[in-house]
Amino acid sequence: MKKNFITIISAGFGVCALLAGCGEEHQAPPSERNQLVNRFFRSMETGNSVSATSQGQKLLAMDPGNDYIAKLVNAGDVAGALAVVEEGLKVYPLNRTLSQLRGQLRQLRHAKMLIANMRSAKSSSAMTAALTAATTGLSSNRTEKLENYFKTYRQRIAETAAREQAAAVAEPVVPARPAER
Repeated sequence: MKKNFITIISAGFGVCALLAGCGEEHQAPPSERNQLVNRFFRSMETGNSVSATSQGQKLLAMDPGNDYIAKLVNAGDVAGALAVVEEGLKVYPLNRTLSQLRGQLRQLRHAKMLIANMRSAKSSSAMTAALTAATTGLSSNRTEKLENYFKTYRQRIAETAAREQAAAVAEPVVPARPAER
């Protein structure tokens, strides 16, 4: 009887643990997160960097996937993300991470124009110049997808140069006029 009672209690605890999600991490309730966000911004407004840093770390631990700046960039709002970083740099002017983000976002502002210049280039020399501008202009924002695009573009440059060379060879050579005396 005692053995059955222990088995039943053990099974009950096991079922409770499964239903409660024992061992799984859960997000904090919205009210707790909101209170922490409010305290974080109050600390930033008052210039209490120690408190703001601590609260920011707690917020990140609560929801590590919530990256506001990345969401703005992914939504195409590079200017908005840059404005957020600029505001952060007003409060923390020596923050290296914010400084690096600012540089990357400034480069991203010009990404659309650089890629458009690559697409509109017709000759191999214009294509090479556009590629050089894009690789320099996006040096801090290299992704695997961008690197693959640049690799494919280099192949297009080589193909275009080969066509240009073949066209130059196929054209008849016109003899120079004799110099008049």
